[in-house]
Amino acid sequence: MDARKINILNAIIEAYIDMPTPVGSRTLSKEYHLGVSSATIRNEMADLEDLGFLNKPHQSAGRIPSDKAYRFYVDEIFKSFSEFHDIDASKKIKDRILYTSRNLEDFYKNSVNLLANISNCTAYLITPQKADTKIKRLTLVKIDRNTALLVLIGDKGVIERYFLEIENISDEDFYYIEKVLNEKMSGIDFDKIESLKISLSDNMIRYGNFISNVVKIASEFNKKVSSIEIYYDGLTNILNFDEYRDLDKAKDFMSLVEDRDSLFQILKDDNFTGDVEVIIGSENSASLMKENTIIRAPFTKDYGIYGSIGIIGPVRIDYMRLVKVVKIFSDALTRGLKEM
Repeated sequence: MDARKINILNAIIEAYIDMPTPVGSRTLSKEYHLGVSSATIRNEMADLEDLGFLNKPHQSAGRIPSDKAYRFYVDEIFKSFSEFHDIDASKKIKDRILYTSRNLEDFYKNSVNLLANISNCTAYLITPQKADTKIKRLTLVKIDRNTALLVLIGDKGVIERYFLEIENISDEDFYYIEKVLNEKMSGIDFDKIESLKISLSDNMIRYGNFISNVVKIASEFNKKVSSIEIYYDGLTNILNFDEYRDLDKAKDFMSLVEDRDSLFQILKDDNFTGDVEVIIGSENSASLMKENTIIRAPFTKDYGIYGSIGIIGPVRIDYMRLVKVVKIFSDALTRGLKEM
């Protein structure tokens, strides 16, 4: 495609992003300095329509961009992708998220909430699968005569806490139980814990149920560690777009996002091809997403384990700004997780 067609196509896309009404040659001639007459613009628009880059709505002299046009536009943006790396901005975002985060769950929730507010779109985050494969250590803390705290620590740093009921176990026996369980469980692969056999001395047999309960919880630690969570925020932001003035359409979108299993199947991707990925309209596999765009980027936790953060909005969104925003957040999360 020659430079003049590219300039006219970019002008149409940017005009339509600003105002969702079909764009005519007169608007382009008056508001964009294209250096050609309205007649020339009309001829070029006709060619662009023939090439599949523009659609002509019924009863309108103007044109609107097709998904093919947006794809071309985004590919042009990525030619200068180095400009989207903003270290100072990602550091500010990272500090802002960490300031209000007491733990990892807060970190993820605050990240997706801030992205929704800044992007004015629906934001989501898929957590990394944790890298832990073994229990590094367990700790038992006696709270009172009827309650104990069990702390399980994975070999890569995941920590889970559980409160257990106990029946008047002496401090000496309690310490011994912790010692035996650590000897048996430390360094054991998660999938072997459930079949673990622990021999008890005669005077410890009476605590068999409590010890079995600890082993059972430890075996379920594997499920907790291997789980992948999905967070989202800004669901009602979709109502800010003209495309969702139809309330039935908006409700369908909201129902899809609130169905976490379906949403995860649509958004998960274990093989990112680059820093940021843009999936436009008809490129989406799910029928309810074919009128939307997903902009997403991976972020790393540790050990090569990736999560992803992104936004969902209509096809008519400000790609130039939002690709940069998502990139800044992915960098911020990578930095923030290292500090966490």
